[in-house]
Amino acid sequence: MKHEPKQNIMRIRLERLAKTLEANHFYATVCDTAEEASEFIRKQIPSGSSVGVGGSVTLDELGLIDWLRENQEIHFIDRYRTDNVKKALRDSLSADVYLMSTNAVTMDGWLYNVDGNGNRVAALIYGPDKVYVIAGSNKVVRDLEEAKSRVEQLAAPANNARLNKDNPCVETGECMHCSRASTICNQYVLTRRSGVQGRIHVILVNEELGY
Repeated sequence: MKHEPKQNIMRIRLERLAKTLEANHFYATVCDTAEEASEFIRKQIPSGSSVGVGGSVTLDELGLIDWLRENQEIHFIDRYRTDNVKKALRDSLSADVYLMSTNAVTMDGWLYNVDGNGNRVAALIYGPDKVYVIAGSNKVVRDLEEAKSRVEQLAAPANNARLNKDNPCVETGECMHCSRASTICNQYVLTRRSGVQGRIHVILVNEELGY
């Protein structure tokens, strides 16, 4: 596949990052396109599996939510179409497979996430047998400080706007470290290593995905 110079350089970075992630006991796969990443994920989920998801623009962009709904061989715990969201989120914590993105992944091979309810980071930490984390090239940062900056300057305000939250960052365009009841920045989780080798599988995509 022919790449532009920018994509070639990013591919080199992603391959280097994949090796670092594997040294930290994650599994890691590099995909050139969103389509390739989506196809890869679909092949990883065995028939009969229960599947939970974290709130994620990336999963929507990959078409995975629609695919999960349509796949009759998979039990999709659909948090978006239920009369009992609380139960869906709890059931997802014991799913066979959990799909999510991440707010940032550092070149040290660490995952950085900021959550509102904490269900997404809870599943990442413990519960589902297998967790797939899909990260576009825009989520790759140099270090923890850049990860924090990325969330405060982009991800948090964008997600607040997407969720129609009446929080200060929607007006200012950056995190104001508010303490409103409606804040979605409650849980700050840094995952530097997969405690069970390979339980967390990071898919790095050489395209921009999500916020």
